Amino acid sequence: MSEERIEIASVSDGGVSEDELDQLMAQLGSIANRLDPVPAAVREAARAAFAWCTVDAELAALTFDSWADDRALVGVRGGGARQLTFEAEKVIVEIQLSGGPTASLVGQIVPAGAGSVEVRHEGGSTTVDVDALGRFTAGRLPGGPLSLRCSGGGTAVPVETEWVAV
Repeated sequence: MSEERIEIASVSDGGVSEDELDQLMAQLGSIANRLDPVPAAVREAARAAFAWCTVDAELAALTFDSWADDRALVGVRGGGARQLTFEAEKVIVEIQLSGGPTASLVGQIVPAGAGSVEVRHEGGSTTVDVDALGRFTAGRLPGGPLSLRCSGGGTAVPVETEWVAV
């Protein structure tokens, strides 16, 4: 096991900036993750517990993904937009993702109605308004997993989409 050295300025005299403290915490976290990682069973239990946070919402399953359905054309496909459709019992959520490292999203909820959509991603979440026709947009989203929580509009209860990789 190798020894790691962390240099710290004197905290008592105010010699540590907030950036230095953040770097120190990141180093300590990295060391802790290597020396004593969280067991897989604990991670799984945490995910299962987190699922109960949204027990009031209906799950909209992914029913169409243009990237998955166009595999035969993968060699000729350009960097075009990705279209996804999620369906719940009485609600359809259609979205189009485009962009590179920061994606933009355009979507529509059917049946239409004003409300809001929380776009959840690795960087947190972004809430956007849904107009009376069920349309919404969100920009500058980081790459990685993404999920939507739709409230209002034509939905009686909140509807959440599956998580998809952007």
